[in-house]
Amino acid sequence: MKNLRSPVAALACLALGLAFVPSQARATSNYEFKPDEFVVITNGRSPDGKYSIAAHGQGNLGYDNFHLYLMNASTGRKIGALEEIKDPLDTGPDAFSAEWSADSRQVSITYRVDRREVVMVRYRIENGRATRISGPVKVTGK
Repeated sequence: MKNLRSPVAALACLALGLAFVPSQARATSNYEFKPDEFVVITNGRSPDGKYSIAAHGQGNLGYDNFHLYLMNASTGRKIGALEEIKDPLDTGPDAFSAEWSADSRQVSITYRVDRREVVMVRYRIENGRATRISGPVKVTGK
C-alpha cells in the first residue's frame, strides 16, 4: 500500500476532492417575497450602518418587478432602485453579494445572469443616492 502522507498523494487527494466540489453552476436561488418585504443581500449593510442593499420582488419565485434597492438601514425606507442590476438569474437575496468600501462611499454588487456568468456593478454613494460608476461587467476568475 502506498504512503498517503507523501506530498504527491496529498495533492492527488486534494485534486480529487476539488473535482467533486459543486461549481458555480449551482441551482437557482429564489425567494418568494411577502408584500413590502425587502431582504438585505449578502454583506448588504454598509460599514457605517447608514445604508443597506435589499432585494424585493413579487409573484412566483420573486421574478415579477424584481429589483435591488438602496435602503436607509435605520428606517428601512427605500431610497431608490438600482436599475442597472438587470436580468438576474436568481431572486434569492443570498445570490447577490455586496462589497463596500471601508468609508461606505462605494459598493460593488455581484450576481449571476446565467448559470456560469457573474457580473458586477459598482456604485458611488453620495448625498443619500447611488450613482453607477461602472458595469455591469463580466467577472472572471470566480
